[in-house]
Amino acid sequence: MIDTWFPILKELGGKQLIIEASFDRAIPEDVFQSAYANDQEIIIHFTEELPLARKFNDVAILLDTYAKWGVKYVILGSQPNCKSGWTNSGWRNDNLVDHFLDRFIPLADYIEKLGSPPSSHLSSLAAITGTPPFLKWHPGLKRRQMDVLLEKLCLASVGYTFNRSLTWGQGGPENWPSTQPYATPEGQEDQLGFNNYEWLQAIVERTTGKRPTVLIMDAGNPAVDISLAGPDTSLERLQLIVEACHGSESDVEASLPVFDGSILACTFDLDTLSMLLGGNLSVASLKSIFGINSLNALASEDKSIFKGKPITHYLLLPARETGVSDVVLKKVRPIIKQCNPTIGFSLEEAKLAKKVSIFPDPVIFPDAKIAALRAAGCTVEILPQSGIEIATLLHGMSSRN
Repeated sequence: MIDTWFPILKELGGKQLIIEASFDRAIPEDVFQSAYANDQEIIIHFTEELPLARKFNDVAILLDTYAKWGVKYVILGSQPNCKSGWTNSGWRNDNLVDHFLDRFIPLADYIEKLGSPPSSHLSSLAAITGTPPFLKWHPGLKRRQMDVLLEKLCLASVGYTFNRSLTWGQGGPENWPSTQPYATPEGQEDQLGFNNYEWLQAIVERTTGKRPTVLIMDAGNPAVDISLAGPDTSLERLQLIVEACHGSESDVEASLPVFDGSILACTFDLDTLSMLLGGNLSVASLKSIFGINSLNALASEDKSIFKGKPITHYLLLPARETGVSDVVLKKVRPIIKQCNPTIGFSLEEAKLAKKVSIFPDPVIFPDAKIAALRAAGCTVEILPQSGIEIATLLHGMSSRN
C-alpha cells in the first residue's frame, strides 16, 4: 500500500514523510528505497516511551541500520509532558524531566556522534515535542554539559490549532509577556495554538542564546472533538497553513501563519486529514487541499470566448448590512486566488459577465434572480456551501480541461 502512496505524495509536492517506528524492530528497507525513488525523505519518529539504559545497545544497532539506509532525521519521544507519552510507572516518577533526560541523552548523544563521521548518513539531529512548562529539560542539558547536543538539537512541535485562529499566540512570549504557564490573563494569548513552536523556540533561546530549528508535526489538527471544531472551519485553517507553506504573503492575508528560515518542515498527518474529511480520504480530496497548481488551467483560459461581455468571470457573494461574512470569504478563497474573478454583490453588475459563480443564499439569491442571470446570457455556476467541496469542484474542472 505504501508503494501506492509515494507517487501521490510526490505529485502533491511532499518532500518529507514521517514514519512512526518501534524500538523492537526495523522498518523494512524496501520502504526507504521506494521513498527515495519518489524523492521522499523519511523521518523516523520513535513514539514509544524512550528505553532504559540497559536497552541502549539494541537501539544503537537499530540507529546504525537506519543510518546505513540513508535516514537523516530521528525524532525521540512523543509529548513527554503528557501522560500518553509514558507507561504508568514512568509517568509517576517524582522528577519527570530528569527521568526523561536520563533516557533521552544517551540516544541523542549517540545520534549526534553517528552523524559526525563522513561515512555515516545520519545527521546529528534529535527532537522531542513538549509544552513550555516541560522545557526545563533544556537547562538540564546545559547543566549536564551537553553543549554540543544543545547546538545541534531540533525541536518538534505539534501544529494543533485548538480550534483557534492561526494567528493565536503569534510572536511567542515576547508578544504576550503577561501569559504564564496555565495562567492566561484576559486580553493575552498563550501557546495553545498553531504558533506553539514560537513559544518553545523562545524558551530554548533564553537558555542557549540560539533559536532552534523546528519541525512542525500534524499541522492543522484541531485537537478538539471535530463536532465542536467544525470540519469546514478546520479544513479551511488547514488550507491556510498549506498556503503559508507555499510562500503566500502574510501581509496580504492577515490570518496566515508566518514561517521563517528556522522551520525545517511543516508536516500533516493522514489520520487527521481523514478525520477532517469525514473518513473520505482520497487522492482527489488531497489534491483539492495540496494541489497548488490544480486551478491554473482555469486562470489561463482563452479569453476570446468572452467577446460581447466586458467581464470574464464574476464571483457573486451574498452581502448584508454588516458586509460579507468572513466565513464565506474563506470558503471562496481558492477561486479568488487562482481564477482572479471580478468580485461583487450586484446582480445587475453580474449580468455583464460571461460566467457568474454564485455563493448560495436562498434569501438574497432566489431562483427567480438566478434565472434572470441566465436570461441575460450568463453561464451560471452555483457553488457548494463547503469550502473543501468548492476546491474539489475546481480541481475536477481543471482536470477535464
